[in-house]
Amino acid sequence: MKRDRILVLGDSNSDLIIPVRKGGSSPASQSDSGLEVYGGGTAANTAVALARLDEDVSFIGTVGDDGFGRSVIEDFINEGVNVDHVRQVNDAYTSLVLAVILPDGDRDIFVWPDSGGAHTFLGPDDIREDMFISAGWLHTSGLCLRELPVRESQLKAMRLAREAGMKVSLDLNLRLESWGMDQSLKRVFEEAISYSKVVFGNGMEEIVPFTGELTIESGSKALSGGKRTVIARQGPKGALVVAPGGQFFGPAFSVDVVDTLGAGDAFNGGFIAACLAEEDLDEAVRWGNAVAALKIGKPGARGLPSREELSIMLGS
Repeated sequence: MKRDRILVLGDSNSDLIIPVRKGGSSPASQSDSGLEVYGGGTAANTAVALARLDEDVSFIGTVGDDGFGRSVIEDFINEGVNVDHVRQVNDAYTSLVLAVILPDGDRDIFVWPDSGGAHTFLGPDDIREDMFISAGWLHTSGLCLRELPVRESQLKAMRLAREAGMKVSLDLNLRLESWGMDQSLKRVFEEAISYSKVVFGNGMEEIVPFTGELTIESGSKALSGGKRTVIARQGPKGALVVAPGGQFFGPAFSVDVVDTLGAGDAFNGGFIAACLAEEDLDEAVRWGNAVAALKIGKPGARGLPSREELSIMLGS
């Protein structure tokens, strides 16, 4: 039986975007077009990236029984993401992310609520063995490893996926600048990494501090341990890849930057899609860099390309 269905487990929310233009000192003069609202969430963005690339993807997660939660579900349906495993909860709000997009395309991010959002209410009973029968890949985000009960649910899903013979990928999403990390939480991440065949992360902001190594290369090697592929993203430079069979650097595409929100999530989608298309690792990284480049040329984390746009970028 062919196993090509993708499961994505994790956070989903609404992004409230404020673009800031060059010049101007007062709040009224800094916004080009006022508040813009898009779908968001690190895991949800990757799910939509995969759907835009014509992949068969299902989302596993929880949202609030509120207007933003209903919008998340509606957006998934419109994008072609299966929502059979998305549950609405009554006792929590769907998280909102306020992203201020700076003139250079970089962003400052503020999350509300900063803990206890609806995505953290995914319980172990929401994870069933039959979810993994026909799937070939599970992708998750470290953002959900910080709180219970979603932490237990994510680790359970990763374990069941590995036992079912699926590929498992994890985007670290440590957010150390906001929440830090103690030794207890680090052990949780280490367990999640142990289930993963592919680990994505920002080279300098995540992989170096997590491993305690001095360089991106040494940190990526430590994280790989000769057992898994580590993708150390480095923004406009590209990505260092350390795999059990060796390492190489995949250069980024040169594009005009509109905003960088969700660029890493976009990379993940392109990389996974290429792997499912049985491309080699070099080409998978090229797909990831191409999808990320196309996204940063558009506003919002959901400025994601179609398969046709990706083919044009790749010259195929």
